Amino acid sequence: MDVVRCLPPPIPVRPPTRLARGTGSRAAQGEAFGPYVVHEQLGAGGMASVHRAEQRGIAGFSKPVALKRMFDNFADDPSFVQSFATEAQLASLLRHDHIAQAYDFGKVGSTYYIAMELVPGPTLQEMMNRARASGIAIAIPIIVEILIQLCDALDHAHNLCDDAGVPLGIIHRDVSPSNVIIADAGMVKLIDFGIAKATSSRSTNAGVIKGKFGYIAPEYTRGQIDARADLFALGVLAHELLTGKRLFTGDNDFATLVAVREGATAPPSRTNKSVPAGLDDIVMTALQRDPDLRWQTASAMRNALGSVARRLGAAVGGQRIREWIECEEVHPTHDDDGEPSVIVTMFGPEDTGVLVAPVPPRPRGRSWASQLIAVLVFAAVAVAVWQAWSVLVVWSASG
Repeated sequence: MDVVRCLPPPIPVRPPTRLARGTGSRAAQGEAFGPYVVHEQLGAGGMASVHRAEQRGIAGFSKPVALKRMFDNFADDPSFVQSFATEAQLASLLRHDHIAQAYDFGKVGSTYYIAMELVPGPTLQEMMNRARASGIAIAIPIIVEILIQLCDALDHAHNLCDDAGVPLGIIHRDVSPSNVIIADAGMVKLIDFGIAKATSSRSTNAGVIKGKFGYIAPEYTRGQIDARADLFALGVLAHELLTGKRLFTGDNDFATLVAVREGATAPPSRTNKSVPAGLDDIVMTALQRDPDLRWQTASAMRNALGSVARRLGAAVGGQRIREWIECEEVHPTHDDDGEPSVIVTMFGPEDTGVLVAPVPPRPRGRSWASQLIAVLVFAAVAVAVWQAWSVLVVWSASG
């Protein structure tokens, strides 16, 4: 029988302060920066930091934004400035309910900035980690709805045209749980087009792979990429949502890329028995290493997911997703031997490892004393594991 349990509140953490070498700490709360008042840091990457800020205007006008600022030591490098400007340009063109908007691009003093839509809410990575740590499997209808909304976002980006009607061929190149925010209203937002590529652009670096290695399409490692690479990444994300496990991992970046190109991929139902066959097929099609055998468009994958949602018969909207964030149904996963398990996680800023802790079977024919001892021992082990975890949530802010 399903058990209703609320997700625990996120563990308070200090905002990440991973800054580029030589930049130092910048932005005290309430710092004046051009037309903006800058508040706390939300995240930082290799070339930029992101802060919560307010755009101030006349007559008391105020607008909350996420202010992304390039570190000053990159301002003299034309390639970094061009990359930053390209991100702003592409983001300004992408106007869709499931894509975070860009409002402004400019320069104050020597610092380039992009003002973006501030999306309050956790990243999907944070929610996945909280679910794992609580032994909670995300309900299948909610996973399907999240994937549908991401397909809608990618379909818009992939098919966007310029003013002359020429397809821009935008590829996100970094579809991953840390680049998906679940807004407070339950709407899914795809963020960070910082390494997105417009195939109509001639600016590219041969031999350079951009993105998180565990979500990179195999053909990209051979120098080939088109919009179907984003659908492979979405397939990886879907697999991880359904199983609670990282799909492609390795001891180092090279080993991870080898796993992406050659590693075995089992259907999600092999780990999570509640995954229907139709959803298995959708995910495994997205994970085809030959892009010609993969979903050819985001809309085709979205239509297939819609069919699964109708067969599940459980309509899911933003409110239901929001309720899941606060209180979700528990569906224990199972090991390959059929024993119920609770998936918990130990992770740092760059990776997520998964520890599967077996759930003690229900005692049969034992005295109440032995049952009590078993429960106490298991509780002690669980507390020890919990205290050993180090939790750090990172909102990707790299350009």
